[in-house]
Amino acid sequence: MKMKTYLKTGIMLAFLAISAAANAGYLGNSVEARASFPTLLLPTTTGGPVTSVVGAGIEFTNGQFGAFFGPSFDFADTTITITHAQTSHSSGSFNGYTFFDVFSAIDAIIAVTILSDSTGFFSGDPSRVFFDADNVFVNFASLSFSGQTNPTVVLGVQFARTQIPEPATLALLGLGLAGLGFGRRKLAS
Repeated sequence: MKMKTYLKTGIMLAFLAISAAANAGYLGNSVEARASFPTLLLPTTTGGPVTSVVGAGIEFTNGQFGAFFGPSFDFADTTITITHAQTSHSSGSFNGYTFFDVFSAIDAIIAVTILSDSTGFFSGDPSRVFFDADNVFVNFASLSFSGQTNPTVVLGVQFARTQIPEPATLALLGLGLAGLGFGRRKLAS
């Protein structure tokens, strides 16, 4: 009976080792985008939420937010590119976008930096971009883009890395247990 247990455990660990992957970034995970105005906590106007799985191409396209027409959001594993077609945003304590890890599958966000900014507003005032473990907030309140064509802001997102065993270690353990199972089987015959 122990032989079957070793064999099953070994095969299962070997399979897990082959399929184990870190979930540190956005790629392959569901992200929600939401637009809020005039405050973040009690918005009277909101666009979305719209959910998309991050992969190749633009996840959120121009026009998906009703009253908040104009933005497109393109996610990569550790970046968010915001391209805006609107010419200005109204005032308020918050008039912008929230990006959220829908299924809590992504590791905690530990830093967000501005990689590039064709508007000059965000690099001039980095407090407009803030975050918590699951959300990135981008505040466009009172900004005007008149005279700019498709202003773009690229954010770099750094995630805490979940400690997972290396696949090679799991594979060796799995193969060892499978070997024990096969060895005992031979002895029993």
